[in-house]
Amino acid sequence: MTSRLLQQCVGGRPDEVFEDFFPDGVAALQFSQEARRIFVATRNGRLCVLSESGERLRESLHFGGARLLAVAQTGDAGVAVTGENELISFGEDLKPYWDARVTGRITAVAMAPYGSHIAFATDSSRIHVITSDRREVSTIEVRRPIEHLRFLSTSAALIAAAEFGELSCYDLQGRQQWSEPQVSNIGDIAVSEGGRRLFLAAFNHGVLVCDESGDQLGTFAIDGIPCRVSCSAVQRRVAVMTLEHRIFWLNFEGAVQWAVDLSLDPPQHIAVSPLGDQLIMATQSGCVLSVTWN
Repeated sequence: MTSRLLQQCVGGRPDEVFEDFFPDGVAALQFSQEARRIFVATRNGRLCVLSESGERLRESLHFGGARLLAVAQTGDAGVAVTGENELISFGEDLKPYWDARVTGRITAVAMAPYGSHIAFATDSSRIHVITSDRREVSTIEVRRPIEHLRFLSTSAALIAAAEFGELSCYDLQGRQQWSEPQVSNIGDIAVSEGGRRLFLAAFNHGVLVCDESGDQLGTFAIDGIPCRVSCSAVQRRVAVMTLEHRIFWLNFEGAVQWAVDLSLDPPQHIAVSPLGDQLIMATQSGCVLSVTWN
């Protein structure tokens, strides 16, 4: 049976993998690349792990007020931000390891590929890097509050994007590796090839493509204003969500392979599988839909 969400699409039509519903709404969505597990945090505090075929594997109700989520690529560790300033670290069984409240509102969070480190940013213009057992590694003072954080998998480095379009890279000790001003605010960051390709949802400037040094390689122009972006770990596919409630499925050259209009149930989150063979979408109603292309 074809989902109603796929009624207004163009391009190579995908096959539906699964459709699930979380009536209380989806607060965060993450795809653990090596484990190929889908993590869904709902607005009433439920954290759920799904297989890539949609089977619900584990659930927990210990995450009330969750709004941000980061997971290790191996799927055996993660961290959730609940409320304004609380961090909850959890393991493969979703049982909390520890929780901590910090000073200021947490604006971004990231977890290293194998769960060794956690980074979080606050509205006081600081980035904190800690180990998985809460040992502080570094505190990074930045000029503007950080909106997005991503760890790289090929080096011990952290990509950070501030409001008003500043993109920077730091090592775990807080030393800045490079910084590149951007022409636009950044709505989202996606990292591919371990960090050799960065995709930035840059609103009116389209999707900016950068290399591992932050130098711009080009722009993907799409019909709309990009606000979220996700990509495969290998050079294959990029998914883009726009403020006009459309999702575009692109190849690595920026050519549109498929697009769908979800105005009837606006999309909130997107995630791409590591091989670029699966796209997961979460909508305003709490629907989580996964599709694939042969």
